[in-house]
Amino acid sequence: IGMVIDHLAFFMYFIPSLYPAGSLPGWTMNIADFSQAYWHNEFKIAVRYFGLALFFLLTGISSKFSKSNLKRSLICTGFGVLLSLVYLAYTLISGNRHLALFSVITCLGVSMFLYWAGKALYVKIRKTDHNWKWWSLGIGGTLILGGFIMDLCLSTNLKFGTIFLSLFGEYNPGISDASETLTFSHAIQTIIGSYQWGNDCLGLLPYLGFTYLGGFIGEHLYAEKRSLFFRKNSERNASFNAMAIRKTWVINWLGSKTFIIYVVHPAVIVLLLVSILSIIAGALPF
Repeated sequence: IGMVIDHLAFFMYFIPSLYPAGSLPGWTMNIADFSQAYWHNEFKIAVRYFGLALFFLLTGISSKFSKSNLKRSLICTGFGVLLSLVYLAYTLISGNRHLALFSVITCLGVSMFLYWAGKALYVKIRKTDHNWKWWSLGIGGTLILGGFIMDLCLSTNLKFGTIFLSLFGEYNPGISDASETLTFSHAIQTIIGSYQWGNDCLGLLPYLGFTYLGGFIGEHLYAEKRSLFFRKNSERNASFNAMAIRKTWVINWLGSKTFIIYVVHPAVIVLLLVSILSIIAGALPF
């Protein structure tokens, strides 16, 4: 839900700027100005990075329930690559530079794959997944700490806020820059997380660590793959479960369709905004 709100705000301030000056009424530009102020608000930025960490943490937890983490990771990574190609096509067609090398969804897919690979290698060597959760905790903690130290070393402004954001992969200077030519060195650094190239990028450090940390939580708290909140097979809690499910059905439904929503919502937002603004302006934004 937070992700959809963020992207709605982004498109609400980005898309009106594509229309000729004066073609949109003042109230639409006021909304665009408010959305831009929201997008660049420091508190919102801090919440966004916390939300990204939670996103990867939940991905690690859900790996305990997935039928095939390999398939899930390949689908996610494939969509990330496709998204980067869409950005490239948009840049070539519109002339507005909007490129992505290692987007959030690509980083998520690669993190899923590396978690799957780590566990698969452990099982192959040990012939069992016993104690894997402790290895997952150790790997996750090490990667998060490593990313934190890396960001602090890159930072030029060691205020409390900067140190806090360093826990979630944000550093100063860390300006996303897609205006310069991408070099092999910067590509590797962008994937690792020590450099930011492109309008949408996220490094493996520390977010791969949050995926492994989520894997530990999933292995530890959901070893029996049973809900911590609902006991559907318990007659004593049947009435409570039924009431809770009725009151949380919207959240439950959104949670069960997370990946579909992630894939579809940007296109839906863009089509709606372009349609509405084009009718108001009497022209298309290109």
